[in-house]
Amino acid sequence: MANILLLLHPTVVTDQHLVENVKADIRKSVGDAHVEQHIIDRVTRGEVELTRNTYDKIIYINPNVHNRSIPASLMKLVYETLIDEGEFSGDLPTDQALDVLMTGFIVSDTNDQCWIKPKPIESVSIPLRRKGKKTDASVSASSGTTALPLFKKLSSNSNNNNNSSSPIGLTDSSAANTDEETDEANVMKRKLDAAKLTYFSDSDSENEEDENDDIINEDDLIKDSNQLDLRSRLIIPKSCEIPNGKKRRKACKDCTCGLKEIEEQEEAQQRSLQDSILGKMAQSATLEAIKIEERLKRQPVKFKDEDLAEIDFTVEGKTGGCGSCALGDAFRCDGCPYLGMPPFKPGEIVSIDSLGEDL
Repeated sequence: MANILLLLHPTVVTDQHLVENVKADIRKSVGDAHVEQHIIDRVTRGEVELTRNTYDKIIYINPNVHNRSIPASLMKLVYETLIDEGEFSGDLPTDQALDVLMTGFIVSDTNDQCWIKPKPIESVSIPLRRKGKKTDASVSASSGTTALPLFKKLSSNSNNNNNSSSPIGLTDSSAANTDEETDEANVMKRKLDAAKLTYFSDSDSENEEDENDDIINEDDLIKDSNQLDLRSRLIIPKSCEIPNGKKRRKACKDCTCGLKEIEEQEEAQQRSLQDSILGKMAQSATLEAIKIEERLKRQPVKFKDEDLAEIDFTVEGKTGGCGSCALGDAFRCDGCPYLGMPPFKPGEIVSIDSLGEDL
């Protein structure tokens, strides 16, 4: 009985008949099968543990067309859960071919939405037979395959007869026309290649160390340049020099030596400093005004009966706050009841007709 796993995306709840339709298709195509279903988020977080090499087929159901990407960690988990030659199909992404191949899957030739876990290739062992037990002809005849060549060591007599100063080599007993010089040349070539590889790898490492020693941090150069005074680094041309050897304090009208830019920079720094000081002073004044206002609110002004008593300005010896009501409008306050009346003498009876109308 086949084991089938359904991985459901959380958006499956938008279509209540989608999962049932998939299960019906599985019953029609496979028949009797053991079907399990899990939410893919729970599998990714590790809340649901899946057994390795268990499922013959895993189907991913995702109705969200705009987001079908699968993390590489989930691909690896699905790969480990499938059996050999198992299939992972369904609503799979089509833009993650590299991740699919890196995980170990093979994309089906007939369907891009089907990934197959390949069966591992078994290694074939080739037995090596000892010298002297069987001849090459007997080995090839008995096994029906091409026999491996057998080698034997050259004797000292043959070396003396050949008067060769080369080291003792190996000869192939299965090949009659073996060229010993070719074998020695191949050995020397391999040794030479290995020596070249070692030399160049050592030289590359030394070059890397030298490059690291010669690297200068650019930030250090910037710090050093900032520590110097701008005026000390200024080069004044001959045309701007004063005859007595002194330097100009201000830049010329058409300055080209950089003194004008330095002055503008210093002026900008001074202006920013003044703005910051004025801003702090304004802020402190605002805070002080707020404190005074709060203090006045906590201590309201109260008038006594003496302050609220009415004063008769017609009686001699009694005056108002200004004491000039009898002199005329030019000497009267804004709220004086005698505004608009001619001047009068202290003690003179004054009638105010406008008050009667108001009453």
